[in-house]
Amino acid sequence: MPEGFLVRRCADASRAGELLAFTHAVFGALVIDPPSGVLKETESDFARRLTDNACFIVEADGCLIGCIFCAKDGDAFYIGRLAVVPECRRRGVATALIEAAKAEARHIGAKRMTLGCRIALTSNVALFQRHGFVVVGYETHAGYSAPTSYDMELRLS
Repeated sequence: MPEGFLVRRCADASRAGELLAFTHAVFGALVIDPPSGVLKETESDFARRLTDNACFIVEADGCLIGCIFCAKDGDAFYIGRLAVVPECRRRGVATALIEAAKAEARHIGAKRMTLGCRIALTSNVALFQRHGFVVVGYETHAGYSAPTSYDMELRLS
């Protein structure tokens, strides 16, 4: 783990701009077609997320290195916008964020966790599979003839 590793919940809407810039930088570097919808989101979208949903962040030495947003959706807990800076990947940051989301899902009584993951991001698909998520469906973005995204789910006991 990076020195000073810390995972905590963030509900501070004043950090919306920082989280937006961070997420845009991480997702903007991805080579996916079509580009992630997060790149169209604004600071007010993130402020609303911080008010209405759960957000977990990871900081190291006072710097943001990872985040994940989560929202209750019926009997499910949806996770999205998982972002980790490239230099901190494969060090357990994403795992810590997913585990925090799992704990929150269980705490609120969710029966399952759901997410969408681009098919082209094979390392992300593998990460979620290592955490017990399975593919339950496919999505095809408008204008594309083949599926571009997996719907994934984890049943909680």
